Amino acid sequence: MAAENAEKSQIFSEVPQILTIIKTGFRWTYKVECGLSTSHFYVSGSNSIIKHMSTSGVLLEEIVTKSKNVPRCFTVNKKGQLIYSDSVDRSINIVKGREIERLVRLGGWKPNSICSTTADEILVALKADDGDEAKVVRYSQSKMTQEIQFNSDGQPLYFDPHYIDENKNSDIVVSDFDKKEIIVVDESGRYRFSYRGNQLTKMHEEFAPRGITTDSMCQILIADFDNNLIHIIDQDGQFLRYIENCNLHLPLDLSTNSDNVLFVVEYYSNKVKEVKYLK
Repeated sequence: MAAENAEKSQIFSEVPQILTIIKTGFRWTYKVECGLSTSHFYVSGSNSIIKHMSTSGVLLEEIVTKSKNVPRCFTVNKKGQLIYSDSVDRSINIVKGREIERLVRLGGWKPNSICSTTADEILVALKADDGDEAKVVRYSQSKMTQEIQFNSDGQPLYFDPHYIDENKNSDIVVSDFDKKEIIVVDESGRYRFSYRGNQLTKMHEEFAPRGITTDSMCQILIADFDNNLIHIIDQDGQFLRYIENCNLHLPLDLSTNSDNVLFVVEYYSNKVKEVKYLK
């Protein structure tokens, strides 16, 4: 295992580097998504607008949610279309040009987070309105095709799943606020592992996972909100390294583009930081 980890460490830059810092114009920022282009990204924050911006800081487009509610989460599908969730009216919506079309209405469940998949489906992390249940649901063409809620022993997998992503190996990765852990299941919904922070060191405060993303090597990157750093683990949950030198302040959400460049949203700074962490 030591040799394997040493080999993996060769792909990382010795010191992660901030490439750009983009001011979003929001009072606080909440969500970032790279989409298909390496020079553009989407970001949301303190109002009902999702901004489409270039990495040079130019505002390309503003999308106002149909309900005027703050968008809880959003993703970009294989066609480059923006899809966002609205936790107030319990809906999932797609932006088609100047029109916004409702894809799904969720009765009794709040869509905490969504992501698009390589098969052009949508994964949704849901929390029941009564607060007692949580699950992950897969949609294809607005039709529910899969529910993931329990492990093989019938125990709940999730309590409060707030961020979700599909890894390149088709694993489903969820960041759970209540459990303070990252939960990974395979494509069929079979539990694989949980990550509860780096147990080898006690240098930091309690693990506080927030946004997650994955890269082309199936590595999972996790924003640790309280500790102002990012954990990188491999596809099997093995800790690889931290990103802790980029003067991060309350990192809330992450996204990687096709060049494996990391975008970090800082909650109170109204900034997105573009970080190079691989050689």
